[in-house]
Amino acid sequence: GDPYTGSALMAKQWGALSDGKYRLMEDITLKWKLKNGMQSIYNGIANDLTGEIRLETPVVKIDHHDNGATVTTEAGEVIEADAVICTAPVGALDNIEFTPQLSEPIRKVVKDKWNAQGAKIWIKVKGHQKFLGYAPKPYKISVLRSEYFMDDDTTILVGFGYNAKEIDLNSIEDAQEVVNQWRPDLEVVDTTGHDWVADKWIGQAWGTVRKGQFTDGWSHFDNVDSRLYFAGSDYAYGWRGVCVDGAIEKGTGVAREVINELR
Repeated sequence: GDPYTGSALMAKQWGALSDGKYRLMEDITLKWKLKNGMQSIYNGIANDLTGEIRLETPVVKIDHHDNGATVTTEAGEVIEADAVICTAPVGALDNIEFTPQLSEPIRKVVKDKWNAQGAKIWIKVKGHQKFLGYAPKPYKISVLRSEYFMDDDTTILVGFGYNAKEIDLNSIEDAQEVVNQWRPDLEVVDTTGHDWVADKWIGQAWGTVRKGQFTDGWSHFDNVDSRLYFAGSDYAYGWRGVCVDGAIEKGTGVAREVINELR
């Protein structure tokens, strides 16, 4: 998101989580990856479940109370549950009607959203190129780094920008302009990306918080006095809104909380 509206406290927290070492933070957030990708996590979760998994089933309403909750789907189906764990990010919560309505502090966060309007782009260039570049606003991409060296003698770069509206993720011309910030000698041959901010089911990029939201924002989602719970990296205590570490942390904690509540 815009560096002038983002919370400096979140950046300081990243430093604290990385033992004050910038290189370690780079390793945690960008370098190390799961051997079999994210599918190794969600397939593992799916294999552990005994209940039904419903894909492509949008939820439009959640009624929650002290003894359970009711979920209404877009197709009109009503599902009763002992508890509901909502993992939708803040950017997508305005697609769901909550009854009773969520607290005023939570509604304010949903209305304001996070400072998460950024873009992530994948760029393929000729040759095997190894570099890392940074650039300040108003450059379209703030960080660009080598990610994969391909067998066809090309390199896949990954880049992050502060505003998804500033760049066409599928435009080779835009991608070449980005690369030219650091290496005008490189030739872009392909580019792609997904506009997560425009995606109805996400409504944001990585969930970095606005000024003031570090102390008056994400933590309010822990204070819902019913069988409705929020889990996901947006609501984590550690790597909030950025790394899967935060989603695992919060998901594990909320799962334990729900199990204890239902016993």
